[in-house]
Amino acid sequence: SPEGRFSVLLQHEPKFETVAATDNSGITNYRYSDLETGYGFICEYFDVASTGAVQDFLDVTRDGIVRGAGATKVGEEKISLNSYPGRELQMAFKVNEGTEITARTRIYLVDKRLYSLTFLYVKSMDALRASDLGKKFFSSFELKPAR
Repeated sequence: SPEGRFSVLLQHEPKFETVAATDNSGITNYRYSDLETGYGFICEYFDVASTGAVQDFLDVTRDGIVRGAGATKVGEEKISLNSYPGRELQMAFKVNEGTEITARTRIYLVDKRLYSLTFLYVKSMDALRASDLGKKFFSSFELKPAR
């Protein structure tokens, strides 16, 4: 995504959508998704006017992601990408009357832009396959310079 200043490897051409803020933040979310049978990938970014203390901003963002997904946070760790701070979250939630979903989300704050990468899959998926798909997806994410 030249506009998003990133690249990521997906299996198919992603669906792109712009999601306008539902609150008074005025933040527009840009989302690319590639949803397959039993698993999917979501890449999002949005620009923020100000972040305040970076770790506090990441805490608030994490809480919003977990709440927005109606998920239970299973794990969390502080991560970074090229010295930019981030978090990795492991979450669990149910869809379609009980299908159990596992999700791994990585968020990075790059100056005033927040990137969010999510790999989600049905809990019944083979663990090695899920791990392999997730590793390929997350390791393919690269920041690109502004043009």
